Amino acid sequence: MSPIALPATGVYQRSGIHDEALRRGYEACRRATRATGEIEYAVSLLLPPPLRTATWALYGAVRAVDDLADAVGSTGEADPGRAGRLEAWISAFDSDLRAGQGSDPVRRALIHTMLNWNLPPGFLHTLFEELRQDVHGRQFTTWQEWRHYNSLINTPLVLRAGSLLLRAAGLSTEPEAIASSVPDAAVACQTAVEAIYLTDALVDLSDDLDRGHVPLPQEALDDAGVLRTDLLARHATPAFEDLVRRLADRARTWLDRTPLPPGLHPAVGVALDAYTDLYRLRLKAAADAPAALLNRRPELPRSARLRLLLPARARAALAWGLFPFPIQPCPPPLAPAEMPERPGGAEATCSPPAQRRPAVAPHPHPSGARPPQLPVEAMPRHVAIVMDGNGRWATARGLPRTDGHRQGVEALVDVVHGALEIGLEYLTLYAFSTENWKRPAAELQTLMYEIPQVVRRLVDENLDVRMRWAGTRSRLPADVIERLLEAERTTRDHTGLTLTMCVNYGGRAEITAAAAKLAQEAVAGKVAPGSVSEHAFARYLHVPELPDVDLLVRTGGDQRTSNFLPWQATYAELLFLDTPWPTVDRRTLWDVIEQYARRTRRYGSVPRIPTQTLC
Repeated sequence: MSPIALPATGVYQRSGIHDEALRRGYEACRRATRATGEIEYAVSLLLPPPLRTATWALYGAVRAVDDLADAVGSTGEADPGRAGRLEAWISAFDSDLRAGQGSDPVRRALIHTMLNWNLPPGFLHTLFEELRQDVHGRQFTTWQEWRHYNSLINTPLVLRAGSLLLRAAGLSTEPEAIASSVPDAAVACQTAVEAIYLTDALVDLSDDLDRGHVPLPQEALDDAGVLRTDLLARHATPAFEDLVRRLADRARTWLDRTPLPPGLHPAVGVALDAYTDLYRLRLKAAADAPAALLNRRPELPRSARLRLLLPARARAALAWGLFPFPIQPCPPPLAPAEMPERPGGAEATCSPPAQRRPAVAPHPHPSGARPPQLPVEAMPRHVAIVMDGNGRWATARGLPRTDGHRQGVEALVDVVHGALEIGLEYLTLYAFSTENWKRPAAELQTLMYEIPQVVRRLVDENLDVRMRWAGTRSRLPADVIERLLEAERTTRDHTGLTLTMCVNYGGRAEITAAAAKLAQEAVAGKVAPGSVSEHAFARYLHVPELPDVDLLVRTGGDQRTSNFLPWQATYAELLFLDTPWPTVDRRTLWDVIEQYARRTRRYGSVPRIPTQTLC
């Protein structure tokens, strides 16, 4: 691939983006935005350089992933390999986010933007989950289904992009805080997003039909007397033309009902006004030639576009001049003579990581109990626990099952403190299995609340704990995913206990997914089938660096492992406790470790008998 030539505008220099590889990532996103997001690119030019480049990174990355989900083969049919490529991209994104830098140009720019602007990854994972569904085709029956999909895909993206603009205005970066301070802001934003989404559905109709997809709800087609088969055959009936005009009127009404929130920076107001005006222009182009939508995207008239943008650029430049952009870009890198040496010859980056606070020592147990002193060679390196018995503990006391989960959180925190005290290296906890989705809705709601809360609590305590997540994103709420990934990033430099939270985890699913990834790489010629070993296979598991389990413990009285770490726990010592999890504390952990220390592990061999006993 030939190197991407950088524009001579100096926008990257003024954005504090000095690293050449990082610039190329942003330039790839800029080109994608310009090629596929005509309006988004035009409006981005009204923003100061740091916001402009961030907008390109967000739009360019989303476009890259969306293109994978929508890919078609040479015959015009859906590309059968697109699901695998989408999963590979998402998996690489998660790995890159943990590392703090991207492994390809687009992800490099995206992750740099997310870290610089402190954007949580949850809204992207919601998008990824919906795109997985798009791979298999999506049809909408009702307007309600259409709105639900739009709220999952488009609204979070617009809210996060809007948070960048509102940060420039000196408002909160979090849309939720904005919604609480500005009356009806959330409703107005949702209405505007629906108008934009409906406009894009009309404008991109020919592209969707190429993939055999009709982006409008069946309810709208039925009301207008339009047959889906006519659309797929590109038959421009009078009923279809009337439908386009009515939908364009609906979208225009939605846009007209969306006032800007008060208190915006004047330049932000100019940019948002230009954005909605350009969408009105796009709606007019669609309504003026509805039959043409079946075969091509309508072009925005150049003269009308310039009449909108030229005054907007002048007003935005004046506003930014009178009210300067409040956030300074990263300073340029030091000259070579001034640059401090870094381990491994790593280059200085635009945004060095914040200094880590000294870790806090674990709190002592209220009883004053201290951990047993065991020889290092007698200690397990990795303990895994099935935290079972919460519901039964609560039921036995006449309490709701949800109270058992809340009490179980206290047990979890105390066990983590005890693991640090005794010097355990790895602790893995089975917090939520893929089979747990069968539980009652109220219980699931409690679990989906308590899991991110306890993760945040452990991070806030600033113990010397490095947190990892093992599991899948499917069906998990965005805030849970966001909290788990944020905990991984925040604690990645900690060197004490490695705590792995198994959330939405299933052992067979982990092995199946690893086998699928390995097979994909073998087909691509990246892995020779004859070279596959156990060690090589383990690199494809959720947490590749996790060592084998030495001791697997289950509380609550049941004696089974329940699909927990089948690969890692092959040679684990097993202990089943009648004690329900809410009554466990660090002393229970210390006791099972002492029991482990008294066992002899043979790994299939015969124990060696000392010579002096053979008389």
